[in-house]
Amino acid sequence: MKFNKFLSIRTKLLLLALISATVAVAITGISMARKDTADLKEAKVERLSAQARMIAFNSTGVLTFLDNEAAENLLQSLEAEPTVELACLYDAESQLFASYAADGISEAPPTSPATCNSEYDSEGRLEVCEAIIDHENHLGTVVLRANSSDVAEKLQAGLFTILWVALFSLAVAVIFSGFLQRNISNPISKLSQTANAITQSGDYSLRVKIDSKDELGQLGNALNQMLSQVEETKSALTKAHDEMEERVLLRTAELSEEITQREKIQQDLEASIVAAETANRSKSEFLANMSHEIRTPLNGILGFTDLLIRDENATIEERRDFLETIQASGKHLLGLINDILDLSKIEAGQYDVEILTCQPHQIIAEVVSFLRVPAQEKGLELNCRWEGLAPATIQTDPGRFKQVLTNLVGNAVKFTEHGRVDIVAHVEDLEGNSQIVIGVVDTGIGIEQDKLDEIFSPFSQADNTVTRRFGGTGLGLTICRQIATALGGDVRVESSPGQGSTFTLSVPTGSLDEIERVDLSTADGIGRSHEETATQEFDLTGVEVLLVEDGSTNRKLISLALHRVGGNVTEAENGKIGSDLAMTGTFDVILMDMQMPVMDGYTATRLLREKNVTLPIVALTAHAMKGDQQKCLDAGCSGYLTKPVDIDQLIETVATATGRGEKSASSEATPSATTLTATKDDSANREPIYSSLPTEDEDFREIVCEFIPRMQASVEELSKAVHQSEWTKADELAHWLKGAGGTAGFSDFTQPTQRMCEQIGRDQYTSLESLLVEIQEISSLAAIRPTATEVPTSC
Repeated sequence: MKFNKFLSIRTKLLLLALISATVAVAITGISMARKDTADLKEAKVERLSAQARMIAFNSTGVLTFLDNEAAENLLQSLEAEPTVELACLYDAESQLFASYAADGISEAPPTSPATCNSEYDSEGRLEVCEAIIDHENHLGTVVLRANSSDVAEKLQAGLFTILWVALFSLAVAVIFSGFLQRNISNPISKLSQTANAITQSGDYSLRVKIDSKDELGQLGNALNQMLSQVEETKSALTKAHDEMEERVLLRTAELSEEITQREKIQQDLEASIVAAETANRSKSEFLANMSHEIRTPLNGILGFTDLLIRDENATIEERRDFLETIQASGKHLLGLINDILDLSKIEAGQYDVEILTCQPHQIIAEVVSFLRVPAQEKGLELNCRWEGLAPATIQTDPGRFKQVLTNLVGNAVKFTEHGRVDIVAHVEDLEGNSQIVIGVVDTGIGIEQDKLDEIFSPFSQADNTVTRRFGGTGLGLTICRQIATALGGDVRVESSPGQGSTFTLSVPTGSLDEIERVDLSTADGIGRSHEETATQEFDLTGVEVLLVEDGSTNRKLISLALHRVGGNVTEAENGKIGSDLAMTGTFDVILMDMQMPVMDGYTATRLLREKNVTLPIVALTAHAMKGDQQKCLDAGCSGYLTKPVDIDQLIETVATATGRGEKSASSEATPSATTLTATKDDSANREPIYSSLPTEDEDFREIVCEFIPRMQASVEELSKAVHQSEWTKADELAHWLKGAGGTAGFSDFTQPTQRMCEQIGRDQYTSLESLLVEIQEISSLAAIRPTATEVPTSC
């Protein structure tokens, strides 16, 4: 019905009313006609049935006496009913006794009565039957058949009446809808006319006038508001258009300038690409150099370790020489790794400094003492002097200060083949801001002027040939400048090729107003004094230590180390026993393992702090991450040591915590738990893995002998726990093996047990079997280094 798209609203409303009224009247008329038809037909049936009953009643005597003439006369009386077409009277044997046919009916009457139900046939004729009964005796049957012409006449008259009523109703509906539609079509017409006028004229000041408050009135108000907004927008656009030309002119000038800048940026970008390619090549060269630098000490470590394992007849002097070489290579490798880690921390913004009170002349003396041997090996003079008075103390980070100075002096020694290296220190006072200035002057190879800035870039050296001749990673000077900047100072350089270089380190000292100044011509005396005190140890005589540790091996080793420096140790095997002892006994310090059965160290520490126990509590844990340290401190610990325990660090920590920081002279060196790392050869050779503890000492030998069978039993339990999917127990056993194994000198357990703990923590169990095999192999190879008359044994 696409034609209705072109009709007006008024016409559509009229059509809507007309169609609705027509449908309503038609439905009503049809319903009435159907009802009248049904009523007329039912009345016809009742009337014809009544006539049949009357004839049946009157036929009782006729059939009793079989009076045929009387029967004919009785049926003939039906002539008064023009609709009756046929009447038949049957006797008791259903034989036709008399009949009547209206004029024009030639159809012969049926010879016997048929079954009839007083219904109309397809031609509209009605046939009724009535039995003739006298005193319960069946005498016969009356059958009447009539047409429905009278019903049709009445229906026709009724239909004419309905039609006239319908037409009258439609006329009234059209008249009323014509009046009512104006309330809808007129406002819409006004809206349409106003919209067309605005479209044709572009005059947005026109408004629609609608007085109604219905939806059309709301629509008109909304249109008026929209026109007001459009008018304001048009005004703003006109104003903006007026300003556009000026802005276009201005923008054209700016674009011209921008094009010039882009050309400059393009040139800078090309230069940056060249710099990036250069940096990429530098990194590639750095990786190659680093591979060489790392492999060199590793070769020394692995090679001399292999000699220690294979050469059982080596003398003590040869073994000591091998160990010293391994130690030197390990320190060199550690230095390389520290350089890389320091640079990573600096680039990540995680490099912190801690400002403390320290003695600058002591730090310089330690650097001189440390580097004097490599200088003498190259035939170089290494001298230090102070110009003017030196401050007794300054405020800086002593570790970082020493790291920078060691790197600068070490570089000077490394890149100087003949001549000398001088360290010259003095204090500069700049308007109340004092700083210590240290110049490192060498007579080495020197640096080209155009390379002076490049040497402070990561992975860079002045010349690629320098790396091949002298080694190095190209990170040292970068780290030095970054650390000096973090301390508030700087590193500068002056150099001439072939004549040497001068690196100048400046570091703020803090306020020196009340600081004593001392006269130091050189730092050599201090350096020698430091070397002498290096062989001294702490005196812990009378110090009462409570050791809370579930591992018997760890307890025995730590107790032995503390006993040897005079300490008294009380042992507890879990946090519950330890906390009870701490609250009832008198101790100077508590060493607390953080993972134990019954009650762990975290719970025990919190309990002691809640009970107002103020003793120093030093955490012992195999977890060495920064977050683990903070977790211990949050629990209330005042110190933190990682497993495997470094004996020297343990003793120093206990001494510091108890106020025994001063060292006493002694000819006996403190045993170290990290003097040698056990090395595992190819498993196919089945070479034993020896404890790194000094087992020539009977006390340490006894510790290892007690540890090995317990370790092997724990490995068996670990195997059962893994195979039975008892992950909590497996994690506890792996954690114990990691800490106790390293403490007992079998550090080969550290990596596989650490990986196993990590895998269990992440619910990843697929690789545990291979880790278990590796741990079992280490367990089977664990042994104590034999004496000259023994063979390797596992006790």
